[in-house]
Amino acid sequence: MLQAEGETTTAVTATTTTTTTAAAVPTSTKFAHPIQIEPVAIYTKVRVNAIYWDRKYLGAYEENKNINIEGEYAFTKSLSVTSSLGRNQYSFTDSETEKTWDRWNAGLKYGKVWDNGTSQWLIGAGLRLYDRKRSAELKEKENPELYLVRPNIGMGYKNGAFEIMTELRFQTETNSKLKESNIQEFRRYYQFGIAPSYAVSPSLRVFTELEYREPFSKDIDTKTRFFNFYPGVSYATEKAGTFSLSLLFPILAKNENAVDRGIRFSYIYFFDTTRE
Repeated sequence: MLQAEGETTTAVTATTTTTTTAAAVPTSTKFAHPIQIEPVAIYTKVRVNAIYWDRKYLGAYEENKNINIEGEYAFTKSLSVTSSLGRNQYSFTDSETEKTWDRWNAGLKYGKVWDNGTSQWLIGAGLRLYDRKRSAELKEKENPELYLVRPNIGMGYKNGAFEIMTELRFQTETNSKLKESNIQEFRRYYQFGIAPSYAVSPSLRVFTELEYREPFSKDIDTKTRFFNFYPGVSYATEKAGTFSLSLLFPILAKNENAVDRGIRFSYIYFFDTTRE
């Protein structure tokens, strides 16, 4: 069918605009990526994180620095696989600084997005398995000789510039026999995270995330409880990926919170592998 010259120009312009938008936002989910909590939405991405936290209490001082890279590949609109690798540096008061590799891990995620008028809903779940932590010493917070199993579920809601995503996580240590002995008890915890955010502009988004972790047994797991607030911002470029920065502020009393302060910088590059 023949078209007028003006109509042809309009069609080309609309196509170009759609392509640019898809490069800036992961079209497989249409949900913005949280800075702190584990997202249950599906992406194909590479993410680099630089994380710092410390704690001072009763003359003791802890400091932790971590750099890691994580990847996620969506092989369908609703399923993806994940993995990450990182390097950690930990020091405690006057003890020698410990430098270790993060636990190698692999995970599987499911996420489903559906429309409801002008809004969108998300439901997702995942399972991540962690290897032993090689060449690391036993600490109050973890046993490097044990494996970790971490299932999670979550939901999301999006309406205009406002979005919110949640995550409920359970983690347990385990051994090759998947069974505790009489002299060995596994550390376990529950964790809930919520990530409200608002798009100030098409590129700039403001986050006000919260995370709460509760050990299953405080007699065994004495150093991991926390309730933290993470204000942050993310900036999505058209072609160069997304940059984000968030700070950590404790909500619990100093003697109850595992961390005093922290900061996280992240860079994410999304690949558009949307399956229609």
